[in-house]
Amino acid sequence: MNMIEITKENAADFQELLGEDLVSDMSRNFFKGLAATDDGDKCHGVLVYELLEVDSEEDTKSRIRLLKGDSEEIKAGLQDEYRKAVSESDVETSFFETSEKDMASFFEKIGFSNATGESKELSITVADLAKLPVKRNAKLPDYIQGLTDVSVIQYRNFVKKTLIRGNKGAVEDLAYLPLNWFEREASSCSISDDKIDGVMLIRKTPSGELHPLLYTAFGPDFAKSLGFMLTRTVNYALDNYPPETRIVIYRHNKKVLELTHKLLTGHKGEDVITGTRNE
Repeated sequence: MNMIEITKENAADFQELLGEDLVSDMSRNFFKGLAATDDGDKCHGVLVYELLEVDSEEDTKSRIRLLKGDSEEIKAGLQDEYRKAVSESDVETSFFETSEKDMASFFEKIGFSNATGESKELSITVADLAKLPVKRNAKLPDYIQGLTDVSVIQYRNFVKKTLIRGNKGAVEDLAYLPLNWFEREASSCSISDDKIDGVMLIRKTPSGELHPLLYTAFGPDFAKSLGFMLTRTVNYALDNYPPETRIVIYRHNKKVLELTHKLLTGHKGEDVITGTRNE
């Protein structure tokens, strides 16, 4: 079995196992992948991981996003290659989350801890947004806009400012993502003195999912801006996407978890098995 690196150049060759969203993500800075192929170039397994805290003073971590293999032998081979790769990236800890018991059992065999809990990912639909405490067709201040007319310079200046404050939302590579990577019409921002001082950034994936990835504001009226941006984006989604459109929120920290509990009462993440391993 041959172990090869998955890159943005060859990711499409593995779409059957990766899915179109991960194929797209392989062009991002901190997404890495490995594939197990036979001598006829047929793929028998893949492993995709995302490096975290690379640009910070924290220990580098790796989130295993996908592991598939035709056999445990192939998955073990991919894990061996993975350990070599993350060692070169100075990764201190790896972690995973899965709803598949067989996969969790495999991870436990190769040194991961094993615990059950609620997924950090919360999945709802556009139809669920109608239950939020948001006014339909509300008249919003002129300084609350979509990102359609925002310039690249305005966006980059805001990104620099929010990163200095230690906030990159649910995207590790915020510093590297272009403005057009986000869904500009569905996303919202607050403008003051021709500068962005708040955003609600939405990504529409190739498969059609909506991912809220950064929701923040600063300045004296930041709380009002947050409320107005949420109102705008929710109303836009209700007016422009089918009710069954999936929205996935990655609750990457306690603040996001508390906000979803407050706004989306009654919704919870899938029951999953999680594990970590020191590298």
